[in-house]
Amino acid sequence: MIAYLKNPLTTVWATLSLITVAAWLIGRNVGTDLQPSHAVTLSVLLIAAAKAQLVIMYFMEVRSAPRWLKRVAYGWVLVLFPLLYLTNQLVN
Repeated sequence: MIAYLKNPLTTVWATLSLITVAAWLIGRNVGTDLQPSHAVTLSVLLIAAAKAQLVIMYFMEVRSAPRWLKRVAYGWVLVLFPLLYLTNQLVN
């Protein structure tokens, strides 16, 4: 049991779970008027980007991949999430 708790994947999984709950709490407290909140949108997208980065690094094991693959995977996160935010700004 102790070896399981010392495993980095267990720590990352617990972190992802806590981050998911935090994002849910942030999104839940927006209100009932259904008006978009830019601060909430940005914070939830930043949380999602952090989660994506952790999944890429630990569960897809890109942290031990060749340098070019790391750059592509991390670049994907750095390009996708700002595009999602900009798209949200254009729609709302």
